[in-house]
Amino acid sequence: MKNFYLENYGCQMNKADSNSLINSLMQEGFIQTEDYQNADNIIINTCSVRAHAEERVFSRVKLFNAERRKNKKNTKLIIMGCMAQTSKNILENLGVDKIFDVYNEMNILDYMKDEEVFIKKFNDNYIFSKSYVDKDKPHKAFLPVSHGCNNWCSYCIVPHTRGKMVSRKSSEIIEEVKRLIDSGAKEITLLGQNVNSYGLDIDGEISFTDLLYLIDKTVGENKVWIRFLTSHPKDFDKDLADAVWNLKSVGKHIHLPFQSGSDRILKLMNRKYDKEEYIKKISYLREYADDFPISTDIIVGYADETEEEYKETLDLLKEIGFEDAYLYKYSEREGSIAFKKKVKYDEKTGSKRLRELVDFQRVLAQKLLNKQVGKRAEIMIDDIAKDNIHYQCRSKENRLILVKKEKELNMGDIYDCEITEIKNHTLIGKII
Repeated sequence: MKNFYLENYGCQMNKADSNSLINSLMQEGFIQTEDYQNADNIIINTCSVRAHAEERVFSRVKLFNAERRKNKKNTKLIIMGCMAQTSKNILENLGVDKIFDVYNEMNILDYMKDEEVFIKKFNDNYIFSKSYVDKDKPHKAFLPVSHGCNNWCSYCIVPHTRGKMVSRKSSEIIEEVKRLIDSGAKEITLLGQNVNSYGLDIDGEISFTDLLYLIDKTVGENKVWIRFLTSHPKDFDKDLADAVWNLKSVGKHIHLPFQSGSDRILKLMNRKYDKEEYIKKISYLREYADDFPISTDIIVGYADETEEEYKETLDLLKEIGFEDAYLYKYSEREGSIAFKKKVKYDEKTGSKRLRELVDFQRVLAQKLLNKQVGKRAEIMIDDIAKDNIHYQCRSKENRLILVKKEKELNMGDIYDCEITEIKNHTLIGKII
């Protein structure tokens, strides 16, 4: 039976798509291999959000083609994911055999089974595939609840590559949750480019907040945690904050990208909220707990961002206090609104501000995490740490905590622990 080799790039949505395809192929008798040189099929799930990821894919395609020629092997080279939209012509010119856009990915199975009888299909509506537990960490699973995005942030190409937002029916999501729990999942992460707007595209469908309540009821007494990515500030409201805090199964953590502390820059980015609104929403979460953990995304150097506007971002970072932040300098992405409008930016200034921001956030995160020493937390065993003497765990608040590997514990098991110290930005705990 033919085998396949798969490389994945990009977000958790891509990882979920790859995991689903791997399981579908294996159910059809295909064998996954880690050796691309002897693979009958090479699949690359691509990402267009960052230029580096695209360049990496181009480089890998050239390598795989060279190996095919060298070994004189009739290997199929298949592309899926966002670059199917943004770089189709380039990839075809590099010698890729077949390209499947995000609306067509499930047809890869038919193509690999029998190329001669393969008939390309196009779906006007996105078809969600089954979700599976993670191959490397079978206690974890990623479940897409929506696909695409309607926000059209000026710097972003996701709406161009993944299309308009399509929500998955809540009844189907619940069945997937049940199936994943039966498969051993202890942590299920709901995925969407903007989960907060879930259901708005389907007449009579429930909201994302109501979906969380329904999932929590489905989880019941099972020791299963529910997380979700990613939220958009314009759609984040008190009802969702209340659900996060009150529902037993839901993780007590929010990832809420604010991108810039300047209202003018936010408007140029088409983010549809201002700084005051963002602070107000965060303040409501902090009414539940003054150390409620929030992570964020920030872009510096967008357009003609001034030094004063950059300092507004620094001030907001300090005022709110993020334990984790994903920091970027602006880089134009072909196909985005900003690219089409030829938005000017200074790459050198952006690089300088990014370095300052990284240093600032590192110190800030250390101070915030120091406050957790002496406190208790509920943790899930997630992996064995690199030093092989600790377990790597995640608290319900999504904090990384290491505990001594004194006896064999099962991945996905949940314990109470006391945080005893912090070393190199990492919390150390002891199971109670």
